[in-house]
Amino acid sequence: MHGALSLALLLSFAAGAKSQTPPVLKTEHFDRDPGWEARNNRIPPKPGFMVTQDFGYSPTHFAGKAAGEVGGRIQRSTTPACYAAALAPAKTLDDRLTASGSFAITSSQSGAGMFFGFFNSQQPGGSGRPIGSFGLHFGFERSGGRLAVRLITDGNRSCGTFITPYLPGKFRPTPLKNDGTRYHWTLDYDPRAAGGNGQFTFTLRSDTHRTQDYGPLPERFEKEAQVRFPNTATFTVDLPPGYRNEGAIFDRFGMMNMMKAGGAVTIFFDDVRFNGRSEDFSNDPGWVGTGNRATFEDREQTGAHNFGFSPDTGHAGGKPGEIGGVFWRTDKVWGYYADRVGPLTLEQRLEARGKVKLVTAGPDSGMYLGWFNSADLHPPPAVGRNFLGIHVGGPTRAGHYFEPQFTTAQGARGRAGKGPLIRPGKVFDWSLVYDPAANDGAGEIIATLGSKAVTLPLKPGRKAQGARFNRFGFFTAPSGGQMVKIFFDDLTYTAAPDGR
Repeated sequence: MHGALSLALLLSFAAGAKSQTPPVLKTEHFDRDPGWEARNNRIPPKPGFMVTQDFGYSPTHFAGKAAGEVGGRIQRSTTPACYAAALAPAKTLDDRLTASGSFAITSSQSGAGMFFGFFNSQQPGGSGRPIGSFGLHFGFERSGGRLAVRLITDGNRSCGTFITPYLPGKFRPTPLKNDGTRYHWTLDYDPRAAGGNGQFTFTLRSDTHRTQDYGPLPERFEKEAQVRFPNTATFTVDLPPGYRNEGAIFDRFGMMNMMKAGGAVTIFFDDVRFNGRSEDFSNDPGWVGTGNRATFEDREQTGAHNFGFSPDTGHAGGKPGEIGGVFWRTDKVWGYYADRVGPLTLEQRLEARGKVKLVTAGPDSGMYLGWFNSADLHPPPAVGRNFLGIHVGGPTRAGHYFEPQFTTAQGARGRAGKGPLIRPGKVFDWSLVYDPAANDGAGEIIATLGSKAVTLPLKPGRKAQGARFNRFGFFTAPSGGQMVKIFFDDLTYTAAPDGR
């Protein structure tokens, strides 16, 4: 009896000692498949989804009175397609930019979208809106179109205004007619205005579309309608501080598809003038076309996650072998790709570091990286329980933050609300440190991206709510939106010695 009791005590002591074994740091260079656990990370696209681009010079005259214009059928797709004049030398936000012209829409499908204006020809695809652009952003339904005018910097930060009424999720009419009605517009950017931050002015008018009857509207909707076209014709936007310094390089002027899978629109432009250059399109202008006369099956469809081990790419580390890919923001299918590292808790110091490259990202997109619990599926960890790590995302005006966040076992959440901005196309060194002893014992998280850092102190009592982590890796963000294409390499991260 005593022997059995002694053996039980010995086993109990051994189990306790094992539970107190400090965590270790693991390193992965991804020169071979790490064998991480995958769940819903490769969603096959629906077969047979075809894209047909058929736009460029046209001898028709929908948008103008004389024969000759540019336009045609342009379809939304993650694959960039454009038809535009080359700008040499290229223009920047330090230059005065002017443009004007007319357009006419002759047919539209739901979920269509296109851009017309100044842009950079080097587009990674999948960004939704063109990165490094300034001009007219059209969205369409079968009933017609809506319009915004935006500047998007090379860092993917966006500012602008809706020309047609738009209250997110509330009042989003499509008043632009798709029956061939002609609209006339002007765009003027002055880099010296608004105290040197820059300012642009846009006007829109139509000889025939001068009023719009929405029927009886709630007061808030009516107020929105009055400050938009056709009730208001002139719109002015001051660039936020820092946008002009962040910059954008424009080497093209013309039309481009919006880069997310969707429908098609048939639209034409005429009587175009930009930076003192006039085009009446009485003859083929010889603009540069890329992918504008093509038909193909679109494999990069909305919601079709495609991330994990990538043996042949070297975006983040420079050599083949890394992890990452395409993450869609969606409520339909939550997916992750992660190493078994548990059990870990908020009582332990957690560290991670490595290299990261954001290839492209659309507005309203995001993903998560860090420690989580694979049992938390509904809802996923970032909005549920048991997460500590990084959210890549943010408001359109800011771009994409590299922002620390956490959720406890009881569902309490904490987030910094900001973070270093991760600029598309650049490799960054990054690190994440959670110190349970910092902040007078309440704990804090420090996230670093390049030379920038942000600290998230935990509120008193949050650490006591606990959290249990058994995976380290990345997972998708909830609520519908667009995609992030991002890659990681040379990772070092905290794991339990017997991670499972």
